[in-house]
Amino acid sequence: MRRLMFILIAVALAVVPATAFFAKAGAQTRNDSSKVVVNEHFEFPNECTAELMDIIDTTTVTCHDQLRADGKFTEKCEIRQDVTAVGETSGIVWQGTATFKDQFVTVDPCNFTFSNHGNIHLISRGSAVNTVIAIDEFVRMQDCALTDDQHIVDFDCRGNGE
Repeated sequence: MRRLMFILIAVALAVVPATAFFAKAGAQTRNDSSKVVVNEHFEFPNECTAELMDIIDTTTVTCHDQLRADGKFTEKCEIRQDVTAVGETSGIVWQGTATFKDQFVTVDPCNFTFSNHGNIHLISRGSAVNTVIAIDEFVRMQDCALTDDQHIVDFDCRGNGE
């Protein structure tokens, strides 16, 4: 998840230099939308079973961008994932979905905010523990100084785990 956040921040920062171009063009507002589908494979810790999970997912990222004449750039994205996870020690197989809402707001590369809020619901077969992961992140850069950098991950373990 953190890798995805850094990818989104890098893409957004690549868009920031375009703000000068649109401001010079005298445009009042420029809107754009994009949709990308990617397949991923990575490891992620599971606090419910105290092990790493091998994750395979299909991720759909849908973004809506707005560039205002005053140079303010806003990007709002919805990220949906279809997830299969396997516990590397327990062998438990989980199926599930994840939904995230991201927002990136900037006026220049030294002043921006990024927020990411989402939940991952992983359901196991039988009586094995089900896992719900809540992720809440907030990053703020002011005058090229990182002033906020919060990354909260909360695990809700449901079921008896036998």
